[in-house]
Amino acid sequence: MAAEVAKVYANALFELYLESGDDDSIYKNLNEIAGVFRDHPDLVSLLSAPLITSEEKISVVSKIFEDNGLVYDYLCLLCDKGRAGYFTEITDVFNAKYNEYKNIADVLVITSIPLTENLREKLIKKLEGSLKKTILLTEKTDPSIIDGMIIEYDNKRIDNSVRSKLEELRRNTVEMRM
Repeated sequence: MAAEVAKVYANALFELYLESGDDDSIYKNLNEIAGVFRDHPDLVSLLSAPLITSEEKISVVSKIFEDNGLVYDYLCLLCDKGRAGYFTEITDVFNAKYNEYKNIADVLVITSIPLTENLREKLIKKLEGSLKKTILLTEKTDPSIIDGMIIEYDNKRIDNSVRSKLEELRRNTVEMRM
């Protein structure tokens, strides 16, 4: 049910975004608020509490966030409808629609050490060439992969890490012994 609620509200917000003339401040404001919610889960709990009136929730929202137009009004609407707890999920669905509309690929790259600026630029250029999309790169380090990288986008995973190669070698060795 949560996914369906998020989808309905995100679609409505995306329609408002399109009607606003492709105003990217909506995208920016939406993600700033979602970042606050992700950093402060107690705020989400407070705005989702059934014993707190919608007026009280809106009062809390007005004290935390400045009235910056559509996204602020939208958050107040979610508080009024008892849907503020879905805000981050709504943002995720909205972002997926936004990225599709703007031809952006949200790519996660996992490496054992941080990428150098030169390697980051080469990777982005290579991905843009192969995916034919603008790349929004998110980097994560995980020393357990030993070396190489793992690239994730559009529910795809390209694992070119030393750890995965060693695991594959281990599996093949076990199979050969049988």
